[in-house]
Amino acid sequence: MAESAPSFNAEEEAAFKKVSRRILWFILLLAIVNYLDRTNAGFAQLTMGKELGISAFVFGWSVTIFSIVYAAFEIPSNLALQKFGARIWLARIMITWGVASAGCALAMGASSYLTLRGLVGAAEAGFIPGLVLYLTYWYPQYYRARAQASFMISQPIAIAGGSIVSGLILNNLDGFGGLSGWRWLFIVEGLPAILLGVMILFYLSDRPSTAHWLTPREREVIDAAVRREAEQREKTVAFKKGSLLSMLFSRDMLLISLAYFTLIGNFGSGGYWTPQIVRAISRPDQPYWLTGLLSAGPYLLAIAAIPAWSTFSDRIKERYWCAIIPMAIGGVGWLVAVLAPTAQTQYLGLVIAQLFTLPVWSLFFTMPSSVLPRTAHATGIAFMNTMGMVGASVAPLVIGYLRDTTGGFTAPMTVIGASVIAGAAVMLLVPRHLLVGTGENPAARAAPAAGE
Repeated sequence: MAESAPSFNAEEEAAFKKVSRRILWFILLLAIVNYLDRTNAGFAQLTMGKELGISAFVFGWSVTIFSIVYAAFEIPSNLALQKFGARIWLARIMITWGVASAGCALAMGASSYLTLRGLVGAAEAGFIPGLVLYLTYWYPQYYRARAQASFMISQPIAIAGGSIVSGLILNNLDGFGGLSGWRWLFIVEGLPAILLGVMILFYLSDRPSTAHWLTPREREVIDAAVRREAEQREKTVAFKKGSLLSMLFSRDMLLISLAYFTLIGNFGSGGYWTPQIVRAISRPDQPYWLTGLLSAGPYLLAIAAIPAWSTFSDRIKERYWCAIIPMAIGGVGWLVAVLAPTAQTQYLGLVIAQLFTLPVWSLFFTMPSSVLPRTAHATGIAFMNTMGMVGASVAPLVIGYLRDTTGGFTAPMTVIGASVIAGAAVMLLVPRHLLVGTGENPAARAAPAAGE
């Protein structure tokens, strides 16, 4: 039987609420700007492709190159965050990726665009796992899904808001100052990252112990709660011993990472290709603002679903079924979008696909701490996210290839749906007892920790 997560006393509760009021809104804002980059790239392709001669397959390659470079620098980036501190390293990431993202407006052809997207990937690498690692300094595991959900709603907010704004920019700024609308997309939506990067240096604190806005007693309470939960897990969970590499490639960590691979492949496909899919199943001659509004629909609904599902998962102390069931339903949603006889029902399938899969995202980032000891958390989070970035690199490339060779989105959407369902099936192989309770292994509680 799963053990209930420890509850906060009044003093702890007040301290964590103060932390949340201080940092979560700002982290949400940073993450929104991060995901605007994906959205504006997808919309830019609607007109950039014709102007620069970039086919769907080449555009898919731009996503793949971005993701491969991102993945290559991801683990080193998380290790650098630990060494230099979150404030300095997150600021470095945002400023350099803002410059690189705005620089995509300088693309003159396929080769230069692919090069620029690779630079964006290198600059941005480690940002999301860096935020996840940052929250481990401030919250114990049994509170973390809710905290992570508060900034993971950034993706649907960015895609929904970015879709609407991107459509308006394409419609209204095309030709302004002699620049194409897609060039303005990269410029307008890249500059906020630079400004927020500078703000990080003055607003964020590296850890509770350096937060001047907390009282000495509040710093002590927060550090004690995080340390107590981590020490308890180390004592009660029979983590497998071995090298860091062997822990990362353990069976359970690989299964979780493989499922995450399919989930992020789904997100990458949706984020980059939704505008073109929406135009394909409706009217290809509709105004860009309407494409933006329809593309935003599934993500507007997900804004409420993500925190609700994360809170529910925390409350019932369950990650296993809370991940598997929505993934399976989301995969079916993609298939509905393929098989439905009307455009309205196809669109409903797209809504289901994103509405059910997006809330699972925050749950996955709690899982490495369920199967790895504390010393491996930073690398484990980065490793899992690297697997996700591989999924994000493969899926858009496959979609671009199938779109060019078949002339439509039927085959691509079928592949996406099948992959997400396969990811849910992979999660069934993870022992359920690892993903219930506080994220610890209840079966190991009866056994003494090694060396005791």
